[in-house]
Amino acid sequence: MKENLSLSRPATGLWKASFLASVCTALSVRPVPGWAASEPATKCFHESAEKPATSSEQCNISGENLTIWGKRAAFTLPVSTTHISAQDMASYRMQTLGDLAERVPNLSFTNTTPNNPVLMLRGLGGAEDEGPALYTPILIDGVPVPSFALGQMFDLKNVDILRGPQLTEGINAFGGLISAQSVDPTSRSDGALDFEYGTGNRKRATFSGDLTLNASTSLRLSVGGETADGYIHNRTLNRHDTGGWHGWFGRIKLLHKDNAGGEWRFSLHHMLNHGGNDYFETPQNARNHVSYNTSEGVNDTEYLLGSAQYHRRFSQHMILDVVFGGASTDWRYSNPYSVFSANSGFTLPTRQIGGSIMLSGNAGHLDWKGGIYGQQSKRWAPYTFDMSPYYLSRTTATLGTANIAFMGELGWHLFQDWRLVSSLRIEHVDSSLSNWTSVMGGDVPYAYSTRESLPRQSLSKTVPLPGLKIEYSPQSSGKLSQFGWLSYSRSFLPPNYSPYGSYTSTVSEPYTSSYGNNLELGYRLGDAGGRWSVEATGFANFLSNLQVSATNGAGESLIGTAGTAHSRGVEATAHWKPLGTLQLNAFMGLTYAAYDRFVFGGADYSGKQMSGTPRSNFGFSGEWQPVPGWALNASIVRRGRTTLYPSSSIQNAPYVLVDAQIERRWKHWNVALYGHNLTNSSYFTRGLSGGYVVASNPRQLGFRVGVNF
Repeated sequence: MKENLSLSRPATGLWKASFLASVCTALSVRPVPGWAASEPATKCFHESAEKPATSSEQCNISGENLTIWGKRAAFTLPVSTTHISAQDMASYRMQTLGDLAERVPNLSFTNTTPNNPVLMLRGLGGAEDEGPALYTPILIDGVPVPSFALGQMFDLKNVDILRGPQLTEGINAFGGLISAQSVDPTSRSDGALDFEYGTGNRKRATFSGDLTLNASTSLRLSVGGETADGYIHNRTLNRHDTGGWHGWFGRIKLLHKDNAGGEWRFSLHHMLNHGGNDYFETPQNARNHVSYNTSEGVNDTEYLLGSAQYHRRFSQHMILDVVFGGASTDWRYSNPYSVFSANSGFTLPTRQIGGSIMLSGNAGHLDWKGGIYGQQSKRWAPYTFDMSPYYLSRTTATLGTANIAFMGELGWHLFQDWRLVSSLRIEHVDSSLSNWTSVMGGDVPYAYSTRESLPRQSLSKTVPLPGLKIEYSPQSSGKLSQFGWLSYSRSFLPPNYSPYGSYTSTVSEPYTSSYGNNLELGYRLGDAGGRWSVEATGFANFLSNLQVSATNGAGESLIGTAGTAHSRGVEATAHWKPLGTLQLNAFMGLTYAAYDRFVFGGADYSGKQMSGTPRSNFGFSGEWQPVPGWALNASIVRRGRTTLYPSSSIQNAPYVLVDAQIERRWKHWNVALYGHNLTNSSYFTRGLSGGYVVASNPRQLGFRVGVNF
């Protein structure tokens, strides 16, 4: 049976993650006040429909004609948002989803290896480990990938984190949405080469280049590779590379602007990573990054992703956005034998394809947008737990999901400063479980063998998801800009089947749908010139039948449902530019997420806080350019106390992360020295019910050299 990692109940197998997301219209947001904001947040006035603004859009406050693609500037986006630019990722060395999660308010993560994080927003998430629940979809160029496949990030223009349900952005996002945009080809032919070396014998090399094919078409190629020994000393094997990895990645992207004013983007992404899995140890050994496991284990991931995007403005009052794409991902995972005294592991191939069409426009005091979204996905989930001759368990399953959604939004400018917006999403989902088998047996103390199977199981669900918000957007006084919003939205997680159970009696029973009633109140205030800005958002989510990874009395890993639960808290961000060469930033996140009524597997978790989410996290960062060509970046982040996900019996103490980088740029060259987790804070990122944990990475030091040509 599969080891369940969500609650502190005993079990006998291993955690699995498959984070399936869906296709959505590509999202990208202009910088907002908050973590490492590299540009001032300014306010735009336009009559377009509501969507985040891309970096190619201009927010001109001088009164000149604006080019707004029917998307909202970040300052007037009625949702709590964090924008992380390519400059931020380089300056603060954010190279994995975990790096982002530790430095963003109310975003947290759990992982079994550094390259396989599962994200949680405002306390919501984690059940993706056991089933295809879509708490927080992750998109690359509008196409979803499971978070376990993303691994190292490369050649990204920005990453945008939208908190809370997203009803009209293509995808149905229960807890929030994370969208990464790759760098567009430029209109000139050039290139860049970078090399990095750091602690753990980590070596990384990347190349990117743009080629202009003609006046309207350009091509970008980016390739790279990385190898590292990792940060584990295996004393049994006398090796330092059992937690290491090596792999390569590449992307090719074509940008074409047609004569009708349309923009076509075609991109193909591939990443392949091979690594060890020597991470589970006792808390004392894990804290010292020491292992006594008898083998290194296996952790191999791969994805192949294709995306096609089309954007066109038909007039000043109508805009079309289309996304179509698909992804093929694979995860091959096995633990060292000594972790469970068994050979345990799985292969997890996933295939998905889909797209969305969104039309937006405005007329007089009304603005609107509407569209259709659809996706089909399939995931194979075989799992083996072999401790022969005592016990052997093998299960197989195929999960299929198809969904289609119709969505629309209507905005009405009631008065000069007020806008009322109603939205509706109608979601239809078909889910199926097929090819499910379970084989159990053993020879000691006596020989036995059982085999169970199920015919194809299926279910359908159609739900309406309404939303309503009111926005306050007064005209700028010339010195100050402000924007406020109050919103309500209904959220939904579809039902499905638990593929890792061992008995037909439980696997054939689908778990129920999750619902949320979500409130959000936000306010932004900033200097019109972009010298400073502040933002505060309060939220309250009231949840029913919340899907939770759990273990029943028979030790089966299933998706349980908490009858009622809630999540509430605050996010606040600020940035200040006292000098032209100095920028300071700060953030704070407070979250209390708990089960109100949840009894499962003979245990009562009512009143307990959800695992993996600290009640508080805050941070400060700054960038200083003392003289031309030199830049110094530093940040301090504190994450509060929490229980480890998913074992609620193991505590993770508060910890502080200190990062710094100094960079020198001249002509075509740049050189940087960096330090990550400089205080060598020791903390854990995952816990097993048996007491084993996974430790975070220790202090990392290194340098980077780059050349542009």
